[in-house]
Amino acid sequence: MPVIEIQRVPGEPKERVQVSDGTIFYDWLCAQSLHDDVDIVINGRKLNEVDELGFPLQSSHNIQIFDQPKSVISDILSPIFKVVSKVFSFLTPKQSASVADSNTKESPNNRLTGQTNVARTYQARPDIFGQVRAYPDLIQQSMFEYINNLKQVTEWMNFGIGKFTVENVRYSESTLGSLAGASYQIYQPGENIPVIYEGFEFDDVDGQELPGPNESADIPIESATANTVVAGVFSGGQISMQIVKQAEFDYFYGLSFPHAVTLVINVSYNTASGPVTTDITVNANLIDAAITNNGSPTTPIDYYTFYFSDLSGSDAETTPSEATINNTTFILNDNQPLVVGPFFAPVDGDQLWVHLNAQLGKKDYANTGIRIWKVDEANNQIPGTMQYFQSGFSAAPKTDNYYLTYKITPAAGRGRYALQFDRLENSNDHSILKLEEIHSVRIRINESHPDDTLVKVSVRATEQATGSRERKYNALITRHTISYSLGTRTVDYTLRRSRSFADAVAHEWLVIGKQPESTIDLYELYSIANSLPNPNLGYFDYTFDDEDISLGSRIETICNVARVIAYWDDGVMTFARDERKEFPSAVFNRANIIADEYKITYDMTMPGGYDGVEVEYVSPTTNKKTYIRYRVTNTGIIEQTAQNPLKVSLSGCRNEYQARDRALLEVNRLFQSRMKMTMKTLADGEYISPGEMIVVADTYDTNQQAGYIVARNENNFDTSEQITFSGDMYVRVTDSLGNSTAKIIAYPRSDTKFGFIAAIPNINLNIFDGYNVQSPSRYVIATTEEMESMRWRVTDKKPNADGTYSITCDEYFDSKIDYNV
Repeated sequence: MPVIEIQRVPGEPKERVQVSDGTIFYDWLCAQSLHDDVDIVINGRKLNEVDELGFPLQSSHNIQIFDQPKSVISDILSPIFKVVSKVFSFLTPKQSASVADSNTKESPNNRLTGQTNVARTYQARPDIFGQVRAYPDLIQQSMFEYINNLKQVTEWMNFGIGKFTVENVRYSESTLGSLAGASYQIYQPGENIPVIYEGFEFDDVDGQELPGPNESADIPIESATANTVVAGVFSGGQISMQIVKQAEFDYFYGLSFPHAVTLVINVSYNTASGPVTTDITVNANLIDAAITNNGSPTTPIDYYTFYFSDLSGSDAETTPSEATINNTTFILNDNQPLVVGPFFAPVDGDQLWVHLNAQLGKKDYANTGIRIWKVDEANNQIPGTMQYFQSGFSAAPKTDNYYLTYKITPAAGRGRYALQFDRLENSNDHSILKLEEIHSVRIRINESHPDDTLVKVSVRATEQATGSRERKYNALITRHTISYSLGTRTVDYTLRRSRSFADAVAHEWLVIGKQPESTIDLYELYSIANSLPNPNLGYFDYTFDDEDISLGSRIETICNVARVIAYWDDGVMTFARDERKEFPSAVFNRANIIADEYKITYDMTMPGGYDGVEVEYVSPTTNKKTYIRYRVTNTGIIEQTAQNPLKVSLSGCRNEYQARDRALLEVNRLFQSRMKMTMKTLADGEYISPGEMIVVADTYDTNQQAGYIVARNENNFDTSEQITFSGDMYVRVTDSLGNSTAKIIAYPRSDTKFGFIAAIPNINLNIFDGYNVQSPSRYVIATTEEMESMRWRVTDKKPNADGTYSITCDEYFDSKIDYNV
């Protein structure tokens, strides 16, 4: 049976689905809950748009499907999604520059400069956490209509995945309500949307002027003559003319049909007074043209055949239907310079919205006839779908510009339509009628979208824009997330507004990533969050906008802003904060270290040659990049720009308190943590993790003495190694679980050098007996200065194939839990 692998979210394990042999792949694919945009790889080859999907599955097929969150909502947008900015002319007399960025990966929420609303087609929908100033993504073309001579523009936009509290809706820096006729409506996930008008502009319509009948000096615009006719048929109110193919008629063959023409032909018919042979002129619509040949395999002769309907004119009315068309004359004239169009819809729709503009003097009027017909994929007319409408402007009360939107509901139902226009009265310099735009409109009724928060914005247009502007709708939004109860140790799936980094981690891991609860240590995560002395230290305000960022990288980004390290521990994502540790997590000495890979390095200057730090964050007031800078001098740390700063971009930080805390941490680390250490440990290395503080006795330093406990009698301890006391000495001892005590002052014993006296708490000790206990409790003993130098912070841990662990550490220093205190 063939196996199909599906990956729905980056970083998430792939689903493996077994399918029966012979199943049609396309039928199976349509039954899955997948997005419109997927990558399909079959036997190592990625399929493209022309590959056939309707094949039977076999055991030899190796199929992988990559289904990622995209920026468009498939059931709102047509797959034929075009971004056309000229409908936004109420803000700019020129095309909007934002269209050039329509395929950008980066959300305007993160860009911070030149923020606009853009259609990020085929990119990840925004996944926002915390509170951000959001510029929602456009999800369909701008729609407009004229109501009472005023242009009303409607935008549909997507804030992102999830539920949000939406506040302070603005256009650029101005409250949206300050714009005339402006309004907005927020639709939360699952909320019913009564109606959506989804419009698609006709690409070839852009303010064409409709000429009046008086502008007919250029008729005919094109003419062609054939002196020999192969065959002509006059029957059923239609005419067909076949001629030998010649270049003069190529123009007519390439026209869009139907097209208004006149034709001159020679006919013969009988009358009471005798036979008549004469040339007649017929007004008609050219409805089709075809190329055929005489079938000769060696010297084929090509023919043009033209078909005409809607015959009119005095000659057409007086010529009897039994007239014979002679083979002497055929003249074809393009008689349609005064007819504008046809224009063809880019996609199928339920309605056609025709937008007209007239420049009229007082008591002038302007009207147009509108002929529509349904077309197939090749733009050929579908018989029986032709309709005729009239629309326009009655006598103008004053000299002015006038606008209207005429909405047509075709009788033939949803489909692609062609439209043709002809003005019904003469034009002049104070009576000008223009076709401004046409929309093919799909009407969507009572829709809801379970995963996204949408916004509908309507605003009144500026008739004569004086400057070039772009869409800059934005709002202050706060994400609603799940949470976790430390008391009951259960996940609370009720959605509430939150800026907590811990809530962001839980929501991203469990809801977005769909990972099991057993794969994340939420108790430790929320214990860290609850221990923070100020809530500002735990805020995370950021937009994930790139589907290529894995789930693990997203968790790392969220945790970084709160000085938290995320790491895997036996298949579970767990956490530790970069802050002062009361007790070391483990003690290492020569008994559990492989000495030949033990190495300590020391920077004589500050690491990297840095003399300060520069932390970049987002100002909540200006929504722009802001910097906090510190410099290390001979007199201490001062708030000043450094010559060579360590630059830290704090993604997800929108408050100065949190940014200043990070800046002070990093600047203190520069001169308080200059040593690095690498070592290889035995199996004991399994029990330590990044971020923890450990004690390591320097194998080559005689004043850092270590060994294991042989026996205890109250406060008297027997040791495996001889101890040499020098000044005030302190000791740390591990219990039966490997946990270390605090440093406790130690005294020499008068009865032996293999021991010490110390007021160690009554802890359980492991005393080696060779049978039940083979890993004894350890000790390290040194002076205060040497004891402090034995403390290290674990930065990395890698298991080795032989059961050992490679550990990387930097010099530990007591980093404050909150530098702002």
